[in-house]
Amino acid sequence: MGSIFATIPGNSIRGFLGKEQDVPFYLQFVPGYVIEVVHSKESLRYGGENTINSIIAIPHISDKLYKRRGSAGEEYRYFPLFRTVTDIPSKGDPVLLCSIGNIKYYLGPISTNTNEVTWNKDNLYTPEQLIGKDVGDISPRGSDGTSPNFNKNFLYKRLIKVRNIGLDFGTAVRETTGDTIFEGRHGNSIRIGSRSNNPYVFISNKRDINNDVESISDGSLISITSNGSLRQHFGGYDDIVQNVFVPGFQLASDAVPENKRLMSNLISSINQLDDIDPILYGYGSKDTGEIDENGEPIFEGIKANQILFSSDRITLNSKLDDIYLSSNKDIHIGSGRNLAISTNEDLIIESRNIYLGNPSPNQSPRDSDKAMEKMVLGNKLLDVLQDTLTALKNASALVQGVPVPLTDGTPAPESFALKIEPIEQKLEQILSQYHYIEPNGDKQ
Repeated sequence: MGSIFATIPGNSIRGFLGKEQDVPFYLQFVPGYVIEVVHSKESLRYGGENTINSIIAIPHISDKLYKRRGSAGEEYRYFPLFRTVTDIPSKGDPVLLCSIGNIKYYLGPISTNTNEVTWNKDNLYTPEQLIGKDVGDISPRGSDGTSPNFNKNFLYKRLIKVRNIGLDFGTAVRETTGDTIFEGRHGNSIRIGSRSNNPYVFISNKRDINNDVESISDGSLISITSNGSLRQHFGGYDDIVQNVFVPGFQLASDAVPENKRLMSNLISSINQLDDIDPILYGYGSKDTGEIDENGEPIFEGIKANQILFSSDRITLNSKLDDIYLSSNKDIHIGSGRNLAISTNEDLIIESRNIYLGNPSPNQSPRDSDKAMEKMVLGNKLLDVLQDTLTALKNASALVQGVPVPLTDGTPAPESFALKIEPIEQKLEQILSQYHYIEPNGDKQ
């Protein structure tokens, strides 16, 4: 019921005494269709751990009597041909069946001339002839042998690859290099490919049904590239939520309309740049100085390894040990609303200088002492205030050459000192018991 010897009518030879004989040939792979799939212990045809991902299938070519779907027994069970990489079919999927070492295997599901990634109808399938009063109760899917649980409401487009002028090798305008692509049925994929000889990996999930390439608008996207900018690889897209066209990759925090404290502005200030696009969005490319037919500048890819994680939410969670973020240059964190840091013990920031706010919109903070106000050292301030109050308590004025203690306008000379004492007692409250600032010293 897997691999069999078969004959073709009319393809014969003359044998002993000139008798016509059909020529047998060996079919290693026999086309068939799936009638049951074992996904878990809950599956109808589950028969133990070894039957997970196995199928019950009927071959289209067989030397046995025709078997109906409902009566196909254990002899019609097929196992995945490959050990680790398996594309689990669904009921009604066309597959290839074979027998190796008395074990029956399947390969597929296979594609048909519709070449759909979501679903391909088996062109060899013939509906069973149903007889009886329950015939009218059979749904179209039941007649086709497919499962009502399989969602065929949306047929996703198969991924394509078009030539990229700034990244692909050669001058042929209608040619590019094919990729290795693993496509799911409903808009998810892994692409392992290259532009010229520069490799990349794209992992995409929740792609729009009308999109035939990965894009920044995908529900989630992980991009690993070695040449070219993100805008070169992904281009622009239509933002359905904002109802605008986004020309290419953009920082999410900078895309918030009401955000007045943009990451791009701060990065521009730190790097003393008027145009921040080359750093934020042009990494991996350079301007060729040429213009395309639309009047846009043409960029050329350069060597630059980078990874992009893009999704509605990203969570990094270390359950046992530490998380390390390290950069050879700068680390930038931007938020369209709030940035909150909570810690059970200490928050330690080790830095030569610490600035709260944009240090200088026009110049480097290290070159200007007028850009921001300086913070106050609590202990030093306390010492100064204590010395000041002590001096006031002990101060006196000379009246006709005689020292007279300062007063508050009342006859008692000691009343002024008495009013200063409670102020001295409150001085310690100036100092925080929880937060500290580094003392002045030689700058490193």
